[in-house]
Amino acid sequence: LYAGTAGQEKWIAAAKAAKQLIDKVESDGRYQLVDEQIWNNLASKELILETRRGNSNDFEKLNFPIGYEGGNSGTCPTQNLVDAFEMKDGSRFDWGNQEHIDNMYNPEKRDPRLFKTVLTNGSTFKNAAVETFIGGKNGAPLDGATPTGYYLKKYVVETISLNPNNTTTERHVWVLFRYAEILLNYAEALYEAYGNPDYTDNTFTLSPRAAIDKVRARAGMPGVASDDFLERIRNERRVELAFEDHRFWDVRRWKIAPQTMDIYGVKIEKQDDGLIYTRQLVDKRTWSDKMYLYPVSNEELFKNPLLKQNPDW
Repeated sequence: LYAGTAGQEKWIAAAKAAKQLIDKVESDGRYQLVDEQIWNNLASKELILETRRGNSNDFEKLNFPIGYEGGNSGTCPTQNLVDAFEMKDGSRFDWGNQEHIDNMYNPEKRDPRLFKTVLTNGSTFKNAAVETFIGGKNGAPLDGATPTGYYLKKYVVETISLNPNNTTTERHVWVLFRYAEILLNYAEALYEAYGNPDYTDNTFTLSPRAAIDKVRARAGMPGVASDDFLERIRNERRVELAFEDHRFWDVRRWKIAPQTMDIYGVKIEKQDDGLIYTRQLVDKRTWSDKMYLYPVSNEELFKNPLLKQNPDW
């Protein structure tokens, strides 16, 4: 957002900072990519910095799906996000491809990270299948049912009981900073600096592609495709770091907010011969470019007459 005319110099500095940590990690093994749950897992070797919370069930009260005891729906992932998860072969999900639609919730055909992040129709939650189709036990027209067709899985502790006669709590660990982000930061910065997905030199011995592929390989995904490589980098951040408080800031620093205003969900109708999926608009946000920056408060402006307000506020 602030690159300006010194953009390449700043990207190189960012890539160097990430590479220093990558080299240290590879030499001493203190942090590493792990094929296990990272959130709510204080023992994870991928965690660098986290927020710890004592035993509670407040998050589960907010985010258990409607239809499960104590559930209130809470954060409902969008179809936009679900579409961002690739097919297992690395191709982009395409609503124009009937095979993709037929396998939209097939764990054998989609990026495995989807099912660690989102509860979809047919997901198993608390030993029961989630039903977000129209008339399902977790779907419309049930009062409070998800408007998007999805419920949140990431960070939710499934084993917590909200049964009034047997309520339980668990510790929560919220990710602030983990090793996968370092690799993604490095890949983005190095690619922005040199525009080559396979760039290496004496300092940057790891290419942007190789850095991303480390993250994808851990997830069980093939190497990143070459087409529109910057968009592929950005999409990788979106799915890998979903619900870890990055997307809000990434959208602003990339200045892509106008492209994110249409919020989609899915309507699932049960027919005798199967399910019909319809992508539908559920919300339309408003945007002004002044929102890339917060306004400076009047209190601060009154204190210092030399301080100027941000544009258009």
